[in-house]
Amino acid sequence: MTETEDMQLCEDLLHRHGLKNTRTRREVLRLLRQCGGVLTAEDISRTLVEEGKKPDFSTLYRILELFTERGLAEKHYLPDLRKYGFSLKAAGHCHRLICLKCHRVIEIDHCPLESFEKELSEKTRFTITGHNLEWYGCCPDCQAAEAEKAAAPERRSGKEK
Repeated sequence: MTETEDMQLCEDLLHRHGLKNTRTRREVLRLLRQCGGVLTAEDISRTLVEEGKKPDFSTLYRILELFTERGLAEKHYLPDLRKYGFSLKAAGHCHRLICLKCHRVIEIDHCPLESFEKELSEKTRFTITGHNLEWYGCCPDCQAAEAEKAAAPERRSGKEK
């Protein structure tokens, strides 16, 4: 996809969610789309600065909160950082695996909680309107990188098995 097509898609998404089309909103949306995972406001700010832009941090955070409120993004607590991160909202209902190292997101399209939710509703007479489930861990790529990192000192010292 060309940069022009990418920006047009961002403009269309903003319009569909009833949001004004501003340069900063397009840039935040572009980064969320390109990431394929979870980004913190700090990640977005750092990337924009590296691109030669001067983002206002409070504006970025307000944009991310607005995207969440309008259903364009989702907010995730990242326990390793003790911060919130944001990702584009997936179409439909899904659950996620989130890597605590690289913050990559893998969406699970099957809901393992449907029968539990129904049983819980019947048992408690609580009208359940939705739920959210995220698993945190370490993806295979990050596991391999950690294993490689742990093996590196052994190779340097000649103690390789």
